[in-house]
Amino acid sequence: MRRATLAIFVVALALRLLFVLLEPPARLIGDEHTWTGWALELLSPEVRFDPAASRMLFYPPLYPYFLATLHALFGSWTVVKLWQAILGALLVPAVARVTARALGERAGLWAGASVAVYPDLVWYTAHFWSETLFLVLVWWGFERLVAADAERTRADALAAG
Repeated sequence: MRRATLAIFVVALALRLLFVLLEPPARLIGDEHTWTGWALELLSPEVRFDPAASRMLFYPPLYPYFLATLHALFGSWTVVKLWQAILGALLVPAVARVTARALGERAGLWAGASVAVYPDLVWYTAHFWSETLFLVLVWWGFERLVAADAERTRADALAAG
């Protein structure tokens, strides 16, 4: 199961990285304006990552901080997208592991493969939408919760959030 899941992860990562690198330039649409705007505000001299100085209200702050941190470190929105591709591929083992525990290894591998090639999930990694980060955190939370239940470990339960 581990080797097969790793192979599916590599396929997912390759697809996402290729999509980021080969997609023609596109203007921001929908929520992308909001998320990149909040990230740029966090980078501004007035705010400098200070949540008390930010005007961000009624939006979950993790995604703008994710964008702002990577943009501050690398100075490139393309590099941020590449990191999102890596993050998006990490959804594969989480879904595969949860499904394998619930329905068996074969189902887990099918679920992981489906996540690897699902068009919307590939598309999200090349755009500034919070779904990639949200889904990875939720599914890894599920994975840790299921692991905690199966193995009766407090550390896994705490990691589940």
